[in-house]
Amino acid sequence: MRLATSFLASLDLGTTRGHACSCFGPSTFCETLNPPYAPPIDPAWWIPDHIVMGVKLITVEYGVDLKVVQDFSGDLETDQVIRVWGDCGLLCRMYNTDVTDGDTVLWAIQHCDLSGNFGCGMSVEEEGHYQLSVCGVYWLDYANGVVSGPLFTEGANETVSLAEFGELVNGCLPTRVEDPMAPEVTVRCIDGELSIVATGDWSGTKDVCITDVAGRVVHEARFRGAQGTMLLPRKMDGVLMVRVSDGRHTIARKLFFD
Repeated sequence: MRLATSFLASLDLGTTRGHACSCFGPSTFCETLNPPYAPPIDPAWWIPDHIVMGVKLITVEYGVDLKVVQDFSGDLETDQVIRVWGDCGLLCRMYNTDVTDGDTVLWAIQHCDLSGNFGCGMSVEEEGHYQLSVCGVYWLDYANGVVSGPLFTEGANETVSLAEFGELVNGCLPTRVEDPMAPEVTVRCIDGELSIVATGDWSGTKDVCITDVAGRVVHEARFRGAQGTMLLPRKMDGVLMVRVSDGRHTIARKLFFD
């Protein structure tokens, strides 16, 4: 299997193979998925719509037909055939037609902007087609179950197994679901009124059990949401143990009374 070449975008991309415009973009694959830019620059401009492993079938003008093996970030189906346009010499895209028929490639692609219909002297691009941008890292190497290229470090040739590559993609994409915060509880008592604030990954309903130093139950209550307040039944001294539970998590806090 012939390895595809990894490319980096820079401020001047006019002379090297695969480059046909001047543009700027992230210099690592992970930054291409989650661009480090702030307004007025719109980072969404760089984020690919699909990260796809596919087999090149044929060359069509300045693009290729690609048979999908796996889509790591979208809903393209296995064995679906898609058309991915490269450059004709005037666009900010990769030249992609030199891939040998039957080779496997790993590309981050975007929906086609149809710009080749205006700049390439022909009208062959259509809605539903894709394009391979040059303004970032959109092309990684793949061979023998290993993905390689500048994944996190500019200019590096970092590797990850194909089995782990999906986790890498999910970790880099800005649309990923963030890990839930660990549950936490803050307990305060002012003038005999207990205040409990729960943050993090709690369920809606929480049970509270308050015991004294001998283990006797002083008070029990239930509250919903992030905060609950309750009056203690009598004036306290010594140590109280406050346990908050939602059926999945239980956290205990001590209160000291003079």
